[in-house]
Amino acid sequence: VRATVDEKLCGACKTCLSLCPYLAITFDREAGVATINEALCKGCGTCVAACPASAITGAGFTDDQILAELEGILAPVGVR
Repeated sequence: VRATVDEKLCGACKTCLSLCPYLAITFDREAGVATINEALCKGCGTCVAACPASAITGAGFTDDQILAELEGILAPVGVR
């Protein structure tokens, strides 16, 4: 499980840079976006929660995947 940045959504705010406890995030000045070093990323989700543009997602934990899990948990017993 690693975080990834959607470069189209990244607003270059750099909020994630100081929050990553594993120093896995750097800023690509040429592209103007944050980048994540997958070898350093531990998938803790701190950057995902902090990104104001929702540009960072955790692999396996997209909004659609989380919502699908919640729907499954909250479904009436007979529907499962």
